[in-house]
Amino acid sequence: MQRLAVTLAALGLAAGALLPAISQDKTPKVAPSPEVIQQFETHIRPTFVASCLGCHSKENTLGNLRLDAPITAAQAAEIVKRIRGEGGKPRMPQGNAALAPEKIAAMESWAKAGAPWPVLKGMVGGKLWSLEPVKKPAPPTVVLKAWPRSSLDNFILAKLEAAKFKPAAFADRRTLLRRASYELTGLSPGVEEVRAFIADKSPDAWPKAVDKLLASPRYGERMARFWMDIARYADTKGYVFTDDRNYYHAYTYRDWLIQAFNDDMPYDQFLTYQLAADRMEVGEDRRHLSALGYLTLGRRFINNTHDILDDRIDVTMRGMQAMTVACARCHDHKFDPIPTKDYYGLYAIFASSNENQPVISKKEIREPYEAHDGKFQAAKNEREELIRSEVRRLRETVKAKTATPELQKILQGFRENEQPNDKQRSELLPSFEPARRDRLAELDKTMEELKKSYPPTPEFAHAMTEGAPRPGVVFKRGNPGSPGDPAPRHFLTCVEGETQPEFPTGGRLELAKAITDKKNPLTARVIANRLWLLHFGTGIVRTPSDFGRQGEKPTHPELLDWLASTLMEDGWSLKKLQRRMLLSATWMQSSDTTEAVFLKDPENRLYGRQSRRRLELEQLRDSLLQAAGTLDTSKLGGKSEELWMGNYTKRRAVYGFIERQNLPGIFKTLDFATPDATSPQRFKTIVPQQALFLMNSPLAADQARALAKGITGKDETEKVVALYQKLFERAPSKEELNLALNYLVAPDKAALKLEAQGNGPWRYGWGLVDDTLGKISVFNEFKAFVDSQWRVGSVLPDPVHGWPMLSRDGGHPGDSKHMVIRRWVSPLEGTVRVSGTLNHPGTVGDGVRGRVVHSRSGVLGEWVAQKSQAETKVNTIEVKRGDTLDFVVDCRANENTDSFAWAPSVTIAGTKVVGSKRQAWKAEADFGGPPPAAATPLSKWERYAQALMLTNEFLYVD
Repeated sequence: MQRLAVTLAALGLAAGALLPAISQDKTPKVAPSPEVIQQFETHIRPTFVASCLGCHSKENTLGNLRLDAPITAAQAAEIVKRIRGEGGKPRMPQGNAALAPEKIAAMESWAKAGAPWPVLKGMVGGKLWSLEPVKKPAPPTVVLKAWPRSSLDNFILAKLEAAKFKPAAFADRRTLLRRASYELTGLSPGVEEVRAFIADKSPDAWPKAVDKLLASPRYGERMARFWMDIARYADTKGYVFTDDRNYYHAYTYRDWLIQAFNDDMPYDQFLTYQLAADRMEVGEDRRHLSALGYLTLGRRFINNTHDILDDRIDVTMRGMQAMTVACARCHDHKFDPIPTKDYYGLYAIFASSNENQPVISKKEIREPYEAHDGKFQAAKNEREELIRSEVRRLRETVKAKTATPELQKILQGFRENEQPNDKQRSELLPSFEPARRDRLAELDKTMEELKKSYPPTPEFAHAMTEGAPRPGVVFKRGNPGSPGDPAPRHFLTCVEGETQPEFPTGGRLELAKAITDKKNPLTARVIANRLWLLHFGTGIVRTPSDFGRQGEKPTHPELLDWLASTLMEDGWSLKKLQRRMLLSATWMQSSDTTEAVFLKDPENRLYGRQSRRRLELEQLRDSLLQAAGTLDTSKLGGKSEELWMGNYTKRRAVYGFIERQNLPGIFKTLDFATPDATSPQRFKTIVPQQALFLMNSPLAADQARALAKGITGKDETEKVVALYQKLFERAPSKEELNLALNYLVAPDKAALKLEAQGNGPWRYGWGLVDDTLGKISVFNEFKAFVDSQWRVGSVLPDPVHGWPMLSRDGGHPGDSKHMVIRRWVSPLEGTVRVSGTLNHPGTVGDGVRGRVVHSRSGVLGEWVAQKSQAETKVNTIEVKRGDTLDFVVDCRANENTDSFAWAPSVTIAGTKVVGSKRQAWKAEADFGGPPPAAATPLSKWERYAQALMLTNEFLYVD
């Protein structure tokens, strides 16, 4: 049905003439049953939304038919005929694939049932529960009056009593402290803290324990990671073709979050900074500008502006308001009261701002740097303008036909809107005016001196600054080339109403004020629900980023409003609300339950027990290091670091480097939140790879060794007890102790036997060829193996060395000083030959040059591939043991679009060979990462420590 109008126009027919039998019926429908509602919402409405509403809705009523409003059974029967293609009439939806048989069958069943059409609360024109004003209800009366410890308990207990349930018993003190510590700090409390709490018999022992955790600096780190899921934090931009994909200053946003949570910044202020810190009075303290990373650190969508702005709308409205506003990009929201005008009003707000990277360090660091950098930038700008003006002058000589052929050739090497590269500039320099040449030399000298004398580099923020207000306009069907009605810059009409005035400025600050207005029914509810999810395992609304029609309704709506009201009354303090939750009887329940209760409430929707939860990725990694005594908590903040491979950081996982495009597999295995979009909550999976990681990863083995080494005692019994105290904050049972001793005293027959494995004769690196001697003058081995690629460092491009990289079947050279070299070290003495194909698959660029360089004989062959391929054969090469054959690729003039494929083979060519039984060495088949270090077998104690770290008691909060 999507392309019906075009088809009709081509036939010269009117839609009304073709569809007389299904003109719209206005007869009201009888209220459908819950079963009918479920059938309609599961099978019928989604089909209409996906396949029909483009031509048959309020915006486009072809054939006088709307399928976003009730129709008669006769009309439904006619629709069934049309989607089947029966009756000699055009099949619908026209221009698209036919509906799947199961969808047609569901439509037929619905038509035969009389086409029942539920008109539910929450649809456009109705009123969503989440848009009703927040009113603080009185706690309900309960029978078990001695159980509640907080007013919130009354709401839980009332529903439990109505279902004839009893709450679970309270958890023991060790469990309570362990649970609270993980929820508030992400770390285990430690055996000394548990002992002290158990020994504290004062009536306020528990409140004091909670207050201590809330005051810990570790609280900010834990809560920052909680918010980073919502903010879709990453240290890179995702795929951006050849652009630098790093967010070098993303960490300053994370550090701002840590400080904000530790300071218990009021939540309304917390949100406002993240939307409009640049428009707030921050005085000399510019660190708050880092908060704008909430908007600026998303995916870049190959720099598609419309998608970038859509992402900012989504992270703001789903993250802060739990409303799926991005669904109104192409049409009015199909389920919630969000018109397209609202979407494009928000679009205009964010489009009225530009990104920048301001210095945020303290004044004594900031000002010297800015003054020095100002001089450098002034010299740089003058230099670039001087070169531009001279190039323009020289191009005029080409037009006047007074330029030499050599000059014309140089100028043809780059576009008119581009600057010449260093080589081209050097070639053009003799043609510059003498005075300009002299000034250019002065500027080069000045810039070089300024580079060497830069003061300490300050910190920067990925921030925004507001420009001129941009008029909003609806893009019809989401197409920027098809502008429609005006879309004023204002907040959601379902919250603020149709008559709200347009924001006088770009609007981010006004938007923040509208979001944090206490009259806004969404903001406090959304964060109260997210905190409940954090502390109880599930939200009162189980779709925490969707408070609309498609989301779930709250299990305890009155409790949610009580929490939201209390939050605002307490000055938007998140710590106070969390404290109330942790001091409640509901939170203090055990996770144990009876079979009868579990069968009646398997999802724990009544909260008659606590939820048992596995440690999240960050908690698990931090706990491994904490138990081993290797966790570094000496400072807060700092740049992002590698978490898993090589010389991994011992800092907390919140400081890990998040690579958006190539997220390492371990993140996915342990259910990390995707950084591609705002994440409402993490998935919970149980897969073998999780246990395999703990059994085999170098990180886990390292921590098992460190843990076992740190356990002391006069005999095996004392050591086992100490190990249990370290891991579980308790002593082992008699049975556990006997099992441990039986294992530890038995002969060790299971010691690991590992042999180092290497890459044979292949080495990978970058360097230079001395063109005079025809030999390699520089060879630096790559140090990083990331994403099945050998690189200079962990990120590509490398901040210093650029693009050099080698993969299984090819790679990418850097600039002229960073040729990539795949080296074969001869293990034999005899005659070999080389074969392969050098391929430059790109459609642009100047191609690459490949050479085979012998360590004694020099260059043996040279080939160029530019948007083409070349056979690379050298038939007879005499080698001795230790000789090298280097397969060198360079960028020619520049490294743009220089990805190449070249996986050569070295094959024995003669009969007299000494030192090898192999006949061939193939670069692609032999390719691999660094050989593992010769592993020291885990001792019995180390294996035992590792086994305990694999237990559910260690891996689960409760």
